[in-house]
Amino acid sequence: MSKNGLKPGQNTGKDGGIYEQFNTRGNPTGRFATIRDNEIAPPTAKKNYYWKLKVKTPDSK
Repeated sequence: MSKNGLKPGQNTGKDGGIYEQFNTRGNPTGRFATIRDNEIAPPTAKKNYYWKLKVKTPDSK
């Protein structure tokens, strides 16, 4: 995950959970996505928007 968050097409690794979409200025857009561990982040509404983890799901063991 980058400093600003997860870009579309990036893998979540072990950081699956509920993500919120943010715009280029760092403001939330009100859109959310649930992305599981080791999955690719979905597209955002506009170019250069990104996903930021809000609620991390527990890791399975």
